[in-house]
Amino acid sequence: MKIAILETVVPSGHEVEYDRGLVEACKNLGHTPVFFVPKNYPFKTDYGTEIEELNGGEAISYSHAGFFKKAILSAKREFRRRCWFNSARKIAKEKDFSLIFIPTATPRYLRAILGSSLCKSEVPVVVNLQVFSFEKKGRLEQFISLAKKVEKFSNIHITITSPNHVLTDLPNVSYLNPPFYEPTLIKPKAEYDGRKVLTLGLYGFYRDDRNVKKLFEILSSSDFKRDFRIVIQAVTNNQKDEDSCRELISKYSDNPRFIFTKEYLRDESWQKALDETDVILAPYSSRQYVYTYSAMCFNALGFKKPVILSYNVNPEVTKEFDVGLSLDFDNDVALKDKLVNFIDSFDDKYPHYLSEIARAKNKYNFENVVKDILKFSSAE
Repeated sequence: MKIAILETVVPSGHEVEYDRGLVEACKNLGHTPVFFVPKNYPFKTDYGTEIEELNGGEAISYSHAGFFKKAILSAKREFRRRCWFNSARKIAKEKDFSLIFIPTATPRYLRAILGSSLCKSEVPVVVNLQVFSFEKKGRLEQFISLAKKVEKFSNIHITITSPNHVLTDLPNVSYLNPPFYEPTLIKPKAEYDGRKVLTLGLYGFYRDDRNVKKLFEILSSSDFKRDFRIVIQAVTNNQKDEDSCRELISKYSDNPRFIFTKEYLRDESWQKALDETDVILAPYSSRQYVYTYSAMCFNALGFKKPVILSYNVNPEVTKEFDVGLSLDFDNDVALKDKLVNFIDSFDDKYPHYLSEIARAKNKYNFENVVKDILKFSSAE
């Protein structure tokens, strides 16, 4: 089957790796992935696939745009998105595609589809909300309203990438389980060998969060039977987070257990950092993971790294598979006891964690993602 991967957002690290996984899984299953992209689309890597250019102008980036400029660019992007969708419908029909898959959408895409001819596409269209959360006020209601308007178009299918299948009463909405992200740009080092110093890592944009502060306090002051260090990527994307991060650096920079890095990790350097870490942290308190998934968690598990998570981060995964530690940050006594026990017993339990990660991979992988979206294809 010919599968169109329709991308209109200027790619960053996450989109690049998701598309890479899609392409490889399509090929492994005997299908032909083809990118549908605006003219002069700024690919960050060569996927080794065919490309179809969409009419309607080039992709638009918000990089370095202030409030007013962003508003103008947003309106321009919305107009172009409808043009791109019109073009995608025409190309898919004329060139005999079996499916159009939009991997990283938002509710705005549904609005654009309703305002374009793509809503009447002869080829099935899967609109996937991937790391988009309904946590903010009004977002869920907006999505439900748009999903209901799309219902009358039988070839438009909405999917949400999340292990938590919370919206079950919308007939045109279904779920895709998120995939593990495995090393693609480096040769992974050997598995953990019981070395004396255990390395924990907090990667991605640092966020001001009460769970992180509580975690650091315990890791800095508690007694452990074994040596460990924690590497923190001290990179932020707003002033509030920057102020919080500087406060933590000032507080813990003299503690030998803490290593702060200002390096902006991407591509090989990102994968190398994960590969050189023994345990990955995703302790954030945000409730967004009720609706979406933690890309950090699924990166870690794809790299065969046990995790330390907040109990609200993808609990469906940790309840079914013992891939690390899920913590209730509201219970201070249990929090400390579990952390100390996890770190002190890590050498003994590491083979068990590896076995559970391998078992979870059978459920959370790109080939299952492709198989699930192909259920909507015209060839089924």
